[in-house]
Amino acid sequence: MIKQDVQTETFLLRLGGQAVHVRQMGAGAGWPLVLVHGFGGSLTNWQLTQQVLATSRRVIAFDLPGHGKSSALATAPTLAHFADVASRVLVGLGVGKAHILGHSLGGGIAMSMLKTYPQQVASLSLLAPAGLGRDVNMAFITGFIEANTVADMSAAMAMAVYNPKLIGRKVAEFLVEARALPGAREALRTIAQTCFPHGEQANNLRPVLQSPSCPVHIIWGKEDRVLPVTQAQGVPAHVPCHFLQGTGHLPHIEQADVVHTAVKEFLRVCEKT
Repeated sequence: MIKQDVQTETFLLRLGGQAVHVRQMGAGAGWPLVLVHGFGGSLTNWQLTQQVLATSRRVIAFDLPGHGKSSALATAPTLAHFADVASRVLVGLGVGKAHILGHSLGGGIAMSMLKTYPQQVASLSLLAPAGLGRDVNMAFITGFIEANTVADMSAAMAMAVYNPKLIGRKVAEFLVEARALPGAREALRTIAQTCFPHGEQANNLRPVLQSPSCPVHIIWGKEDRVLPVTQAQGVPAHVPCHFLQGTGHLPHIEQADVVHTAVKEFLRVCEKT
């Protein structure tokens, strides 16, 4: 059962000329946990995850530039740029080091953070991460960007989950409304062109996992139709991979209890050693 008394604070963090929308919950003695959402998402994607994990530690979620309530894109939206934003968020919040949990594109951003700012990363939890292969389902990406109706958005999101019934009408309506915000669709088009040029992933982050300076684990749905689970093949043995049956591209939503338990245990072991 989720405690409802976890202290929550939501605000805009000013980083020079940019504003990043932040929501933080909880407190604790361990390193904070930072949640990095995926393509077209926002900190709202982490609502349940943040509540569950904040019962024992400080958990920070934020909207990437061009998403949610953060500022519009100010420069080329590469994974390296987004990793720089995440690093600056930590500095702006006075966090010297944090565990990072990234989903999809956010997983690629998390690995980019480890590559460039290893001193800030205590561990990586990667959910169906980008950056480990070339393939990406561009039918989903394009459909998700261009959907103007609830029916179109429902059809696109059906590709992201194992059970399409998980995407109710309210979820589809919320996503359509988000897409209608000024500049939102254009931002996603730019990110897609930058991160998935010619229908392939632009970044190869597999070398980051060869000799990581911190513990790393991966959680992936076996029925992922956005980023195929086969991209986890060949990952070094020191990076444990958890493959979830009956799960698509949204394991933290489709198998929330399993993912939360796995992440909690991973963080417990990280801080024990």
